[in-house]
Amino acid sequence: MASQSASDSATTGVGSTSALGIREIIQTTRNNEIWKDFNMCIMTNGHKKAQCKYCFHFFSEGSNTTLKNHITHPHCEVLKAQQNQNPEAGQTSMGRDGQIFMFNPDYLREQFAGLVIQRGLPFNHFDHEQTTRVFQNTMQPRYTHVSRSTLKRDAMKLWVAAKQATIDGFANLNNKVNLTTDIWSAPHNLPGSYMCVTAHWIEPSTWQMMKRVISFEEFSSAHSGTNLKYMLEKVFVMYGLKEKIMSITLDNASNNTSAMDKLKLKYNPPMGGRFYHSRCVAHIINLVVQAGLKVPIINQMKESFKQMLKDVFKSGDKIRKRYIKVCKDAEKPCYSPNWDVDTRWNSTFEMFESGLKQKMTLVYFHEYLVTKNGRRFKKFPDEYWVLIESLNPLLEVFQNATVILSGVYYPTSPLVLQQIFFISCKLSDLELEGGVLSSMVKPI
Repeated sequence: MASQSASDSATTGVGSTSALGIREIIQTTRNNEIWKDFNMCIMTNGHKKAQCKYCFHFFSEGSNTTLKNHITHPHCEVLKAQQNQNPEAGQTSMGRDGQIFMFNPDYLREQFAGLVIQRGLPFNHFDHEQTTRVFQNTMQPRYTHVSRSTLKRDAMKLWVAAKQATIDGFANLNNKVNLTTDIWSAPHNLPGSYMCVTAHWIEPSTWQMMKRVISFEEFSSAHSGTNLKYMLEKVFVMYGLKEKIMSITLDNASNNTSAMDKLKLKYNPPMGGRFYHSRCVAHIINLVVQAGLKVPIINQMKESFKQMLKDVFKSGDKIRKRYIKVCKDAEKPCYSPNWDVDTRWNSTFEMFESGLKQKMTLVYFHEYLVTKNGRRFKKFPDEYWVLIESLNPLLEVFQNATVILSGVYYPTSPLVLQQIFFISCKLSDLELEGGVLSSMVKPI
């Protein structure tokens, strides 16, 4: 804006500086999204002030937050009057439902914070000048820039409010609560361990199953029973659950048993603590499967199969790309291998399953690699394919049981006996058939 003298001004002192006059209005290169509604004024005493273009009030020129709130909330009396006289002007418009819509920057920020939390987005997701311009030019001219610090602060406010609502809900709950918890180390050899606690209960008014993650914290101390007891007690006290715990589900580790024994002594749970410590059935199933896979002939076959997959998929880009081309030319599917990991449930079943789906192309291409370079690649025996085809129906029974018993939106306890029955029937059949797989029955 061009500079002008005090005599050209529409007013000479309103608000906090009413005794002063404007000596000059000068240009400013500050944040245009804020200063487009204000003049930068040099007062008669030499100080700089910001003057609202609508109500002519003066403000400190160094407080962008105050200036923004004056316009967007709005605190400006002139803008308020305009909205009252014509609700479709200024910040209002017709909504999709046919009702009058009014732009509310505080509500928008709250929605942004919720979106960032739900989608796992970075706090700087909206912190960009181009994003601001797109919103202003295409959707809402009064949209203001949302910084990463603002979004983080808003997200923390939502978290605090949700946490307090959960605490208040438990305070008014008259029935028992069940907890599940686990501790694990960070992947990829990174330092740090973490503990997650999830609460499950029945809502009395609707009989609906409810669940909430009520704690997700770093577990920096040793994974001993005493330390686990201390961490769980913190959660009990924070949410007022000391007298409301019916059961706590953990895996079979000895430190968990130690922690539960200590908690039983202190809190005297219902029914003599008979159900206070529940072992995770899905975790037990995984231990059962791992015991069966350690049978020498089965373990040898598994390791040989993994080596074959590494020959095809991990020998270098050229070999992998050549295999992909072979599958494409033959119009056969190409699946990336699901590598088995002891602590990842059903991973061995998934590895064999993806291999069986592309058996023909794997056999053809791996034999080609062996023929071309027998010193580097070792042939995968045909009898191992027969063994995998016989083994996978057994692993599928454990897979189905794990999926069914890992449900969170329906009760799983009544389903345990049925799944154990299915597993027992399959093992009995294998034992009667004899053969290689029957050697897995005893360790399982």
